[in-house]
Amino acid sequence: MGGYSLKKENRIFKIIVSFLVFFLLFIANLFIPVFMNINHTARMWLILDLCVVLLSVVLLIKNKLPSNMHIALSLVFGLLMFVAYQGPSFSSVKGFITTTFCSLASFSVFCKYPNYAVFPIKSKQPKQIALSFVIGLGTGCVFGIVNLFMSGQVPHFQFHISYLLTALSPAILEEVCYRLLLFAYCLFLLNGEVRSKSEIFWCYFMMIIPHVLIHTPDIFLTYGPVSGVVNVFMLSLVFGLPFAILQRKRDLISAMIAHGTVDAIRFSFLGLPF
Repeated sequence: MGGYSLKKENRIFKIIVSFLVFFLLFIANLFIPVFMNINHTARMWLILDLCVVLLSVVLLIKNKLPSNMHIALSLVFGLLMFVAYQGPSFSSVKGFITTTFCSLASFSVFCKYPNYAVFPIKSKQPKQIALSFVIGLGTGCVFGIVNLFMSGQVPHFQFHISYLLTALSPAILEEVCYRLLLFAYCLFLLNGEVRSKSEIFWCYFMMIIPHVLIHTPDIFLTYGPVSGVVNVFMLSLVFGLPFAILQRKRDLISAMIAHGTVDAIRFSFLGLPF
């Protein structure tokens, strides 16, 4: 009994250490002065991008390529970054590389451990596909409205097709690279089984907290640690957790649609963030 408990703790320990490495990078980023006109928040996004790409390479070496269908789907996700950024650019190329590698690595783990896989679509039946779209759209509308209230800004509706295209980036890249990939990594560390409540907790933790943290460096620096922690908690509860639940309990496409809808609503009422 004691041996099993120790083995279980060792499984979780690997995930905790992985997060602590990322958290140390987060803390270090706060103390490095701004240079090249890239603020602390933007730099943290770049750091996480580098982390997930390196992690993807390791997972692909360990598990090899997924099925041909998953390879094709990964390329589609990557190519959609050119649509999101409306043509070739540094951001679209970076998005293509990051999204494609993270998709391939995630699916390679799920092909090895199908019992705990996050599926692109829950079922190929038309009713189930439609249900995923409805669930994603409904969830996105609810939390999109919540997001407007939380912004503290006065909303002014102004629709443009570019808002929908830009929303593809968070919908696909963030859900694949910062959530799907990190769950696949946890599953890999857990040898393909999520057996206990503590393991479930840490899987959700990794699907939520790193993605939330990269939004907050300048909040910590400008408003202090209390405001930073409050923002991390609120973003985790209101946005990270619902998207993570959709991925785990429904499918990837529902989480993508929900995330994209939240951002499309934000862009339509508050404008683009750049």
